[in-house]
Amino acid sequence: MSDTNLIAFLDNIGRTLIGTVASETDTVLAVQNPAIVVVQPNSQTNQLQLQLIPVFFKEFLEDKSQPLVWNFNKNQITRSSELAFASQFVNQYENMWRPFVPPSEAEPSVVKLFDE
Repeated sequence: MSDTNLIAFLDNIGRTLIGTVASETDTVLAVQNPAIVVVQPNSQTNQLQLQLIPVFFKEFLEDKSQPLVWNFNKNQITRSSELAFASQFVNQYENMWRPFVPPSEAEPSVVKLFDE
């Protein structure tokens, strides 16, 4: 996934969303794998925490390998002219959508404690 098509925009209720542009017409912006950007203060460190929450969880889909594409009416969103995203932000977004690969269940090696 490349950040060349990565876009951030505000929806009609003021949430910040991020995703990759799948396609675009005069009236519709199709966004692949959109996520809601949530920023909240951490009371212990007095720093801001960033969370990305998927608009829809792939765990609820039969085919989890397919990207999710949501269509947003352009007259109900606000776009920025240009944003240069920090690499940590892009990495967090990309890692969120990277397929989970379970660890292999290979037989554990046997350790001999005593010579025979």
